[in-house]
Amino acid sequence: MPEQRHDVKTDRGVGRQREKVLGLLRETRRPVDAQGVAESLNIHITTARFHLAALESQGYVRRGSSRRAAGAGRPKLTYELAPRLDYAEIVALFATHLGGTVEERESRARRIGADLARRVRVARPRDEATVADLVVATLTELGFQMRSVLSSFGEVTVQLCTCPLAEVAKTAPEVVRGIQQGLIQAVVDLNTESIGGDYQVEVTPDPHAGSCEVGLLLRPVKNR
Repeated sequence: MPEQRHDVKTDRGVGRQREKVLGLLRETRRPVDAQGVAESLNIHITTARFHLAALESQGYVRRGSSRRAAGAGRPKLTYELAPRLDYAEIVALFATHLGGTVEERESRARRIGADLARRVRVARPRDEATVADLVVATLTELGFQMRSVLSSFGEVTVQLCTCPLAEVAKTAPEVVRGIQQGLIQAVVDLNTESIGGDYQVEVTPDPHAGSCEVGLLLRPVKNR
């Protein structure tokens, strides 16, 4: 079977622009409407609405109180940051308090990752039809950025160029590895029917130059 690569250049461009929208909401600390986002970032209002709707669906923002513009007219729809647990802070706390040997910490971290996936509802029935799309969508929702996705002989390798766990991975790679493996495995296991089979997740975090380069290998499993 020939190797297949997923080009993520377009996704990166969209992701960077969406980060700017999210950054604007963080800086203003008050509800903003699509027109305000468009003017602040010098983008089309339709593009602003597109990014705001996507951020809302991903749980990063929520609709604020509608406000009426000066004069008559319909109230404007506004958006504000949604209350959200910080994934990196949670993992850092786990790393501090897990104790035990390296193997014991990684094993506990896998169980915590699976439970975390269910509690924050990234482990849910999803629309993606392939394991690659499923994992990319899940990691994007958690704030990761993908460098490449490679499919070869039924196996899928996802390479992350940045992740929110860089600092934790420097001192506790086994905890990062366990959390990510447990989390992604829970998502994959819940969607085996839609992606066409079982997959075993392997994770290799590699803190490098202030970043956290992570490789995920998803192997098809016939009998689990």
